Amino acid sequence: MSKELKIGIISLITIVVMIWGYQFLKGKNIFKKGYTFEVVLGNVEGLDVASPVEINGLVVGAVSSIKVNPDNVRSMLVTFDIEGEFQLPRDTRAIYAAPSGIIGNRKIILEFDYLCSGEDCLKGGERLEGGSRGVLASVITGDEVDVFIREMRTELGPMMDTVIQRLTSTENNNTIGTSLASLDQTMSNLAALTGNLNELVESSNDNLNSSLANLAIVMESFAATNKDLENMIANLSTISGQIVDADLGGTLDKTTETIENTNELMTELKTTAEKMSGSFDDLNSILTKVETGEGTIGKLLNDPEIYYNLEETSRHLALLLQDLRLNPKRYVRLSVFGRKGNPYTAPEDDPAFEKERAAPVEEKNN
Repeated sequence: MSKELKIGIISLITIVVMIWGYQFLKGKNIFKKGYTFEVVLGNVEGLDVASPVEINGLVVGAVSSIKVNPDNVRSMLVTFDIEGEFQLPRDTRAIYAAPSGIIGNRKIILEFDYLCSGEDCLKGGERLEGGSRGVLASVITGDEVDVFIREMRTELGPMMDTVIQRLTSTENNNTIGTSLASLDQTMSNLAALTGNLNELVESSNDNLNSSLANLAIVMESFAATNKDLENMIANLSTISGQIVDADLGGTLDKTTETIENTNELMTELKTTAEKMSGSFDDLNSILTKVETGEGTIGKLLNDPEIYYNLEETSRHLALLLQDLRLNPKRYVRLSVFGRKGNPYTAPEDDPAFEKERAAPVEEKNN
């Protein structure tokens, strides 16, 4: 045998072993006769490719593919292979079930009620009726469920009574029992409070009805005055339009200009007032000096001797002028030959003498 032929045979055997190993890992034995079926399941959580397919606990095949059902995307289409000479009747059901133990994977269980023969058996490629089964139903069969429940009730009943008694007891500083008793008291108080609240609501029902009636009257009054409010709003809108139409900007400019002119006038008035204040201060100073007798005017106003001297001088001047009027020759003398003049004769009605005669009389009266 040539070397090339040996290499070819070895290569072919290697390829066949690889294909068989790949299919074996997928749970399919290519050297055994098998059938392929499919089932539609709503939930395939935990189910993988190569998950086992069982009949009464015997593994007879494996899941080959899992994909979305094209007819309904809310379900999954699961394809699995059956190996060996198993005859499945047409009413066979493929149940998606949990593992029978604590550790294990999800699986497909095939269930049927009788053995088939001939045309009553499945030929492969058909779609089976699907279903699902929970953990408890996977561990316990249907006939054993009632027995299991009765046993659980028998065993758990006394234990639960003991637990409840221990929890609700307030002895030995039982915190849970004390808390439950306090909670019970709180609920009782809450029930009493609710009853009192109901009585209060019933007793105040008349007042509440009266309040609602008064509120209805107020709402009617408000509805009656609604038209007046609408007229008022319309008037306000008209006034707003008139304000907008008016040259409010120009008026404001003129008002601003007037205010500026007023400010300038007030500034000038302030300056004038300051000057007048200074003048008043000077005048006040002068009046103060006059009052205290400083200066000529102060002495004239405050010194009575000066007043009397002026009065006396004025009187003498008046007498002089009167004497000049009555006796002009006394003051103007024309003499060609040097003739002496007549001696001075005082007039009888001389005011000077009248003044001197009147003075002693006034002194006597005083």
